[in-house]
Amino acid sequence: MNKEIVEAGYDIIADEYNSNRLSRKGVVNEFFDSLSEFFPKGGKMLDIGCGGGEPVTGYFARKGYDVTGVDISGEMIRIAREQIPQGKFIQADMSECRFDNASFDLIVSTFAIIHIPQKEQEQLLQNIRGWLKPSGIAYLVLGARNEEEIIREWKGVTMYWSHFGPDEYRERFKQIGLDIIWEEIEDFPNGERFYNVILKSSFHS
Repeated sequence: MNKEIVEAGYDIIADEYNSNRLSRKGVVNEFFDSLSEFFPKGGKMLDIGCGGGEPVTGYFARKGYDVTGVDISGEMIRIAREQIPQGKFIQADMSECRFDNASFDLIVSTFAIIHIPQKEQEQLLQNIRGWLKPSGIAYLVLGARNEEEIIREWKGVTMYWSHFGPDEYRERFKQIGLDIIWEEIEDFPNGERFYNVILKSSFHS
């Protein structure tokens, strides 16, 4: 039910949401440029919860990555295919995605895992670790407050969120075998707070 809320909501606001994300393209490009030392120099990249593909998937596509995006919203996937025709885009629930182990050099998920129920997030994080190549990197934007369920009106639609806080995520990373190589708490003017983190496998240099 909660995922149906997310899918339906993003289908309705897809064009508006994409326009808002496009307006952030310059800021996002500069931000990723500032973190470029942490990212592999090309390779296969997966964007989990890719939305319309811009500005995140598009940034890495323009850097020469072979990009794949997954999103639960069919409308967002339609936009992503239009905006980044060279990418591969899949409409799917990220919790149910299946990729071969060691498939990706880089996995990115921004403002998306926040829509996955807490009880499913640990398995998703384990999947992300498995999908990474031994030297692969993950960049995630997660919630920064421990809230099991939030359902409220947002941008004119009903939306659902669920997330842990940084301490809970750090403990899960340790258990799963992911090392933190960079992290930041980001506060938005509207009072929202997010946990940005870059991870690598604990078992490889």
